Amino acid sequence: MKGAREYAELFRESQQHGKIYIKVGSHARGKTFQVYVTPTDCAVCLGSDMVEVYGITSGQPGWTETYGWLHRGPWEDDFARLVEEAKTLKMVIDAADKARKDTLAEEEEARIKSLLSAY
Repeated sequence: MKGAREYAELFRESQQHGKIYIKVGSHARGKTFQVYVTPTDCAVCLGSDMVEVYGITSGQPGWTETYGWLHRGPWEDDFARLVEEAKTLKMVIDAADKARKDTLAEEEEARIKSLLSAY
């Protein structure tokens, strides 16, 4: 599943971004990831009117599939911007999570120190 896991973990769920629809899924051996171009920028049109532009390019689906661009075009630049935005958001969330964990660790250390010094 080369080319699916990183994107699937970055986006985590299927979502519409303008005329780009990102489909995140999974099967027994891991994550799946597809990008579609839709005729409009609303989710109502999802279905047969969509064109898959990123998905399985080779291999046996579920076993050795490799992912890549099925059709080249301007949607690649839009998708690259979405990836950068998602990476930035993930970094902000990760930093906030680390700060929260650090604060909890400091509070726990202070609690232990206080308890032990009162002995």
